[in-house]
Amino acid sequence: MRNKLRKYMTSWKRRGYKNGIPDIVPDVLMDLKLAPSYKAMCIAILKNDHSMKSLGLTPRKSEYYNALKKIEIDNRIKEKV
Repeated sequence: MRNKLRKYMTSWKRRGYKNGIPDIVPDVLMDLKLAPSYKAMCIAILKNDHSMKSLGLTPRKSEYYNALKKIEIDNRIKEKV
């Protein structure tokens, strides 16, 4: 989770927040993900949002999902036959 928060902060610094991100921004901007804030980071942590999806980051795909899905589809085909 720490790495994702670091990634969030560095991406916003590249977008123009060189002096750091603000503590609080208007809720409208925060909800639309138009401005970063430490408040948004705290809310994500309190919600146990490990993928940080509420901050606009994309969740990591499981390396096993495709393998399990293939097994499931193969089992469906076998059941029909």
